[in-house]
Amino acid sequence: MKSTCGRRSRVALALCVAMASQWATPWSSPADEILPEPALLLRFAGSDIPPDEAKASLGILPGAFSGTVRVRWVPVPAEPDPVQGGEREFPVPDDAALRAISETVAKASIHMDRVEDAAAAKVLAEAEALVRRYRFTDATRPFLAEIFLREGILKIREGDPGGAEKLLARSRALRPGFSPDPALFPPQVLAAWEGARGRPLPEADLLVQSLPSGAAIFVDGDPRGTTPSRVRPGKTGPVRIRVSHPGYRDAERTGQWLPGDSETIGFTLSGDRVARLGELLADASRRRGEGTGPLVSEIARAAGVSRVALLAFERRPDGFEARIYSGGAGGADPVLLGAERFPATAGDAIASWASSKLLAAGWPGKREEAGAKPWYNNFWFWTVVLSAVGLAAALGGGGGGGGSGGSSSGTVTVNF
Repeated sequence: MKSTCGRRSRVALALCVAMASQWATPWSSPADEILPEPALLLRFAGSDIPPDEAKASLGILPGAFSGTVRVRWVPVPAEPDPVQGGEREFPVPDDAALRAISETVAKASIHMDRVEDAAAAKVLAEAEALVRRYRFTDATRPFLAEIFLREGILKIREGDPGGAEKLLARSRALRPGFSPDPALFPPQVLAAWEGARGRPLPEADLLVQSLPSGAAIFVDGDPRGTTPSRVRPGKTGPVRIRVSHPGYRDAERTGQWLPGDSETIGFTLSGDRVARLGELLADASRRRGEGTGPLVSEIARAAGVSRVALLAFERRPDGFEARIYSGGAGGADPVLLGAERFPATAGDAIASWASSKLLAAGWPGKREEAGAKPWYNNFWFWTVVLSAVGLAAALGGGGGGGGSGGSSSGTVTVNF
């Protein structure tokens, strides 16, 4: 920076020093702005509000809040899946799998030829378990039919013709075109095979239980009663069995069962923190949030937030009743900020009302721009001042009273 002498140059120099000190202070950048703090928004709709209707009416709320409340809504923290011990996938068997199954069945056949029935029964059980690891297909059904046939023969050797006919009926169902060769099978086996012809083969029968009981049962999404209850899958391919109980996390199991199968399937349900909180807030004795603080705090800590907003909705003849709560991770009960009734399609109005309640309760608002610069601390102000100084100095360059006898241009140049 260079400046001339004289009165105007001294004024210009003073302004330049002020300007330099101003520019010595770093200008704020977007990175210096206060970022929205993370917060959790939990929405609870009464059980009498259909999920589609609740989603349509309440789904816009997080976005509508963002225009007024300076927070960044975070997702609800996921809980570990309950371990049920029965979650399985059933791949289609490849050549190596089919070869292993064939070798196991052949090994059982050798034991039977040697009349080593106990060893044969053990290997047949291993072969059946191996087949059941894979999807039931046209490639695996003949093996199952062979296994049931040989297990039926073992029942005949044990003196259990009724048990033999049950197994042979399963073999016939899986391999309808097969008939035992009289030259290869003894008369007892042929008689049991004919007896199995008239024995109806029941569908797979499953006893579904849960702890706690009373959970709704769904088979591939279709309702099938409540636990404990017997259900029939209705097909031999993989099916998904799900149980659902209010206040608990859903549990599922994928399995496949053959006609004649019978099994007990038990589920131990783990509590769903969010669903449980919704139930507590819906309780008339807890509508003000009393006693829900520890649960709110647990959810907040899991999400890593210090603020939690809770919106509860219940059906009313003319629309919804909405209640807004403010809580956090400190363990205290959430505070009921207000309750109001709205039409069923008043999502924007609900968001505006709830935002005003949160702001009144001390939540940060969009208008709270901390660290805003005063008017004289802005770039545009100093640009105008500097331009004015330069123009004034240029217009009065030849004049000036008293002072040095040297020449003076009366201009100021500042490089940034």
